[in-house]
Amino acid sequence: MDNQKKEGRDSLGETDAEKNKGKWSSYTGDLEAGVNSYSDANDNFMQEVNASLAQQISSELEDNTTDTINEMNKKKKFPKGLKIFTIIFSGIMLALALLVFTPGGQKLLFNLAGNYIYNKLDYNKGNKPSGEEVNNNVTPTPVPVKPDKDVINVLLIGVEEIGGATNTDSMIVASMNTKDKSVKLTSIMRDLYVQIPGHNNNKLNATYSLGGIDLLYQTIKENFGIDIDGYMMVNFSSFEQIVDLVGGVDVTLTAKEASYLNRTNYISNPANRKVHEGTQLMNGNQALGYCRVRKVSTGTENNDFGRTQRQRAVLNAIFDKIKSKNLLQLGLLMNDMLNKVKIDTDITNSDFNNYLQWGASMNLKELQNYRIPTDGSYGSQRVPIGKYNVDVLVPTDWDATRAEIHSFIYGSEETVSSDEAVTPTDQPASGQ
Repeated sequence: MDNQKKEGRDSLGETDAEKNKGKWSSYTGDLEAGVNSYSDANDNFMQEVNASLAQQISSELEDNTTDTINEMNKKKKFPKGLKIFTIIFSGIMLALALLVFTPGGQKLLFNLAGNYIYNKLDYNKGNKPSGEEVNNNVTPTPVPVKPDKDVINVLLIGVEEIGGATNTDSMIVASMNTKDKSVKLTSIMRDLYVQIPGHNNNKLNATYSLGGIDLLYQTIKENFGIDIDGYMMVNFSSFEQIVDLVGGVDVTLTAKEASYLNRTNYISNPANRKVHEGTQLMNGNQALGYCRVRKVSTGTENNDFGRTQRQRAVLNAIFDKIKSKNLLQLGLLMNDMLNKVKIDTDITNSDFNNYLQWGASMNLKELQNYRIPTDGSYGSQRVPIGKYNVDVLVPTDWDATRAEIHSFIYGSEETVSSDEAVTPTDQPASGQ
């Protein structure tokens, strides 16, 4: 018994250490069971959380995907108005492409533009502008030259209207060659002594006042062998407007020219008499005065030769201004010009449309210039015209003069013999 107490055993024979070990084992087992239970519970909880999150993410992704698809579908569906506009716009662009890039379309465009421009012009057959009588019994001289189908000659006329009388102050033949794509300007001197059918010989510039445009055509044809296809005529006021509408022209003056223009009335508006030596931008009033000067030389040219050279210089300057503009600017300029400028012509509507189309296809860079008569091919004479003795220009060799004209305009020296063409004399024309 003492031994049992000594070893600390109880009545069951277990020591205190064994009892404690048993208790600890029991406690440890309970703790492990609790931990395992907690771990299982925690795993279940996390699984539920994960499942919930997965379901939520899946749901959100599904919603976002649906929204994206709906948004894309909305973008794909054009508004009805936009769809109609797109169809119309596409149709217009297709029509424009057909108009611009096909020969038939281009012709239609030029016809539309030509009709619009032509309706702004004043169609005038050029009836006799004065009350003077013309002898209609005159036998026409045979036409010296056959018309060249590749060359169109349009007579550009500037008229001076003073006291009811109308004289052609300037005459320039604009020749458009559809074969070699060139445009040439030929000035015909107004003081040339010519035979006027049905009248006494006279200066060329008197022809229009005697019998209108038809008599002028006939006179040019019979004296120079040039077949005229039509005319365009402006007066001084219209010329000024044209220069102003293109924005003025650049002109180079000598010191003598500038001084002369500032102290004479060739520039009709005194406020514009402020030109100077050198190159400057001239308005219409100044350019007109410059074109009319005769008594001051320009370069090597003097008198009427200098005047016609000035006229060609201004026409070239106008051409330079026009060709520098783009298509839109050119259209606006043409519309403005046609609404403000009076231009007379006898060119038919269909011919005008053809000339417009040919001119646009040439892609011109410059104009070629010429004058009749040329240097060394004429002489000055004083002849009686009416009550006065008048200075005139007479070609010394009409055959050579005609040959030079044809070489420049038509590109050949083909001409007519002196038996076929007219050579002015001091005698009146037949029937007068």
